[in-house]
Amino acid sequence: MSPIQQAVAPLSSLIGPKHIVCGAGGSRAILASAGTIMACKIAGVSEWQTMGGISGGSIPAVALAAGIDPRDIMQLTVDVDFSSLVPRHATPISTVIAFILKDRFEYTRPKKGVLSSDNLGRFIDSLVPKWPKNFWTMAVVAKTQVLFTEHGVYQYLSNGQRRVLSNEPAPVGIAIRATCAVPGIIDAVPYLGRHLVDGALSKDGQCPVGIPERYFGAAAKDIIACDVGDEQSRFAPLFRWFWSLLCGGHCVDHTGPMSAISKDVMLIKPKAESVRSLQFKLTTEAKWQAVHSGFQEATVHLSRHGLLTGDKLMHALELCADIDKLKALSARTK
Repeated sequence: MSPIQQAVAPLSSLIGPKHIVCGAGGSRAILASAGTIMACKIAGVSEWQTMGGISGGSIPAVALAAGIDPRDIMQLTVDVDFSSLVPRHATPISTVIAFILKDRFEYTRPKKGVLSSDNLGRFIDSLVPKWPKNFWTMAVVAKTQVLFTEHGVYQYLSNGQRRVLSNEPAPVGIAIRATCAVPGIIDAVPYLGRHLVDGALSKDGQCPVGIPERYFGAAAKDIIACDVGDEQSRFAPLFRWFWSLLCGGHCVDHTGPMSAISKDVMLIKPKAESVRSLQFKLTTEAKWQAVHSGFQEATVHLSRHGLLTGDKLMHALELCADIDKLKALSARTK
């Protein structure tokens, strides 16, 4: 038995993931997660106990939970103009300064940003007017998580205590806006007397597989997650060093996420190098490249886990090799 066969053999009895988590990463997460979801469909992995995501990853996740076909999710993410969903309401110079101060804002959490998410909320509410079954997303206030579910809204304190904020699900648009609210960049979202921000700022970090594990009883081996990673500009270390020097560590959070991801989670990490996380004016081709990266990386992991075999694997490999075939698949009804 070859080394590759030895690596795959212990996983070949896996029935399939039951929980999908789409991590943060703005435009990269939206697009790569759409590709990952498409690969899961081809593999026949589509019976989800929970579907969730934070930040950009929440958008394809909520579409999936609402019953939208993965082919249509890909096309939707490519067709929609991201910049129209988060229009700028500040001057160009203020916008440039806000992006420079992004690391500091993650710590200070200002209520106002330079981009508005009102249009994003309206878009989501028109796409998904009712909270989908088995969908969750999460936002942050201070050091606590605010979990949005079909059964209600819950705040989890740092000591593990749970507060029931609502026994009814929140408006879907509000929840998605909240999890996407990058401090200082996109306005914080007021909800029940709190101002909620980016779900990536909790102890679970960019890809919160801890949510289904802790709150929905998921086993790590039953989770598939798409994580495009925490993109850093080449100047980010310099800016972080500057603020640390200026403030003595009191205006930049150095702690980072505290929860590690189990090796049993099927963790898919697309590169999505054709777009940047907070880049919202994008060409169609750049978007397709990011979708394709998610599809390719998911195909590799699904095949290694014995979930994508035979004719399905051959079909997926054809799509991996030729992006035009993936485009044609999503445009089947046009």
